[in-house]
Amino acid sequence: MQFKGYQLDPFQEQAIRVLEQGESVVVAAPTGAGKTLIAEYAVELARIERKRIIYTAPIKALGNQKYRDFGTDYPGEVGIVTGDITLNRDAPILIMTTEIFRNTIFDDPLRLEDVSHVIFDEAHYLDDFQRGTVWEEAIIFAPQHIRFLCLSATIPNLEELARWLTTVREVPVHTVLEHARPVPLRHRFCVDGRLYDSVKGWKPAQQSRGRTHRPPRQSQKEPDPLLEHLERTAQLPCLYFAFSRNRCEDLAWRHRKMRLLNEDGRRAITKQFDELVARYGIHDTARLGRVRALIERGVAFHHAGMLPSMKEVVERLFTSGLLRLVFTTETFALGINMPARTVVFDQLTKFDGVDFSDLTSRSYHQMAGRAGRRGMDKEGVVYSKVEGRFMTSSRVKRIVFGKPEPVHSQLNSCYATILNLWALLGERLYDAYEQSFHFFGAPRSQTGFVREQIVRKLDVLTALGCLSDGLLTQKGRFAAKLYGQELASAEFLFSGILDKLEEVDLAVLAMAVVFEQRGTLGLTKADKNASRNVYRPATRIVGHIHELERKHGVKDGTEPLDFRFSAFIRAWAEGCAFEDLVAWCERDEGEIVRHIRRVVQLLRQMHSAAAGYDDLRARMRRTIDLLNRDVVDAEKQMRAGEADETAAATKQRAADDEESEVRQ
Repeated sequence: MQFKGYQLDPFQEQAIRVLEQGESVVVAAPTGAGKTLIAEYAVELARIERKRIIYTAPIKALGNQKYRDFGTDYPGEVGIVTGDITLNRDAPILIMTTEIFRNTIFDDPLRLEDVSHVIFDEAHYLDDFQRGTVWEEAIIFAPQHIRFLCLSATIPNLEELARWLTTVREVPVHTVLEHARPVPLRHRFCVDGRLYDSVKGWKPAQQSRGRTHRPPRQSQKEPDPLLEHLERTAQLPCLYFAFSRNRCEDLAWRHRKMRLLNEDGRRAITKQFDELVARYGIHDTARLGRVRALIERGVAFHHAGMLPSMKEVVERLFTSGLLRLVFTTETFALGINMPARTVVFDQLTKFDGVDFSDLTSRSYHQMAGRAGRRGMDKEGVVYSKVEGRFMTSSRVKRIVFGKPEPVHSQLNSCYATILNLWALLGERLYDAYEQSFHFFGAPRSQTGFVREQIVRKLDVLTALGCLSDGLLTQKGRFAAKLYGQELASAEFLFSGILDKLEEVDLAVLAMAVVFEQRGTLGLTKADKNASRNVYRPATRIVGHIHELERKHGVKDGTEPLDFRFSAFIRAWAEGCAFEDLVAWCERDEGEIVRHIRRVVQLLRQMHSAAAGYDDLRARMRRTIDLLNRDVVDAEKQMRAGEADETAAATKQRAADDEESEVRQ
């Protein structure tokens, strides 16, 4: 069987037959095996049936890429809805974050009536500690006419997951498992600077058992001999995975003198870089000049601290084939279709906020799977760098060759989900949760904890006046439309403190709600105005919520407010230039943008939910307009990328037409 000019592999045909029968399927296949082609067939099937199809992704970058990819194939038929972007939301092919899909199930289920399929990419995210509950709730509560296509590289307990899905969906759920990679992987090890083809040749004397952390790295200015070896032996392009933003950048600067491109390549990549920078409106700063100096050597870095638009520039340059060496964190491996000839692991341990722990086998294979380009490489090569004194060969063997960890339930529903389900089901809410993957696979002693927490959260909701006489109150209906800090936001509205806040103060309060600080803040500017208008009344309200949660025994309840970023959101709302904003603190540009976008997202949710509060909604709308500008405006960035894709597609169609005329 062929599809889009490709001869389908047996596992692809098997999955497609299930979809044609009108049933659901979970596909587990190695990275690069061709799972995306199954998703594209599902899109074609929905178009034939004149139905809509939804594609969900765990990260916005992956959703953005799919929006561009599908948009090239189906011009005008693709839309995207995330917390940052809403474009063509009534399109027959709709890209969503999984959170938005879950929210739609509860907020506006009628919008899903003509949806035939939902594609869950990276379905193993059901196991994610912070966000996995979203996947589980979406699967349980989605309308029963919807068929699922779940895609993942690693689900060892695939049959268990499918059995659970069969219990909660009205159509059969099948499994398709593929072990073979189209481009096989070879694993090599660089132990204390020496290359090994297996884990068997290491000397035990090199190892110090019982120590899990790695020593501090010494500053090195010369290029890594391993990377010089890769260049000499034609093993580029290479994705080099390091597990901190600073490490990625340090490594890139360390290798800036490597000349990985000839003169033609240098001219081509700098021309493309300059065009992309102009298209995305990235300001010409000293930092931009340094990045350009790296790019023209064929070297780059990529991590979450970069401007989102600059990350996209690096991604586009990488797909052009001109970037030869990219130092990146693990997010580059998640779903984005950007394979390389070789992958290098800077280390096989990762700092978890407290200590260094070994990579899971699942995360190792997710990243290693980027090695080997289909149709270009006979094999992909994965190099793991190991310090023999601190990493035993048995641990390395478990990470690289061990069985990936099974997917487990992370069910922990937020207040908004509980409110929505209570409105739909009342006391039957408990029965619905007994359909969860958690209840399906866990001992009964563990399932009791989840049920108990639901009861305790309902008690808090009743105490706050979100529930009364078994029904949602006006406050409860407002909170049900928010996901994240819904109790605090509802209390702010119904206490009246929002009535007194002007646009800038609304931005300050929203930032205090969404801001999550990791590590030291490194601020150089304080906000002297925050306490006068916002701090005292808001902290008093959230303090009352915390008291109720402690009283009723709620675990992992409402996050405290954090006003330490107030000065920056105030300055931005008052028109500060982004370059000045960055100069005031030691935070990465991408982190600043991400915080402001989260504020915009919260204000949009509150604006939508606050029906009848016309004056407040008008102030929120003005606040959003003040904040959502320049590099923060995700929709502007997406449209810039759209223009690029449209131009490329037009150029390709013209080339195809010209070739057709020549043949005739």
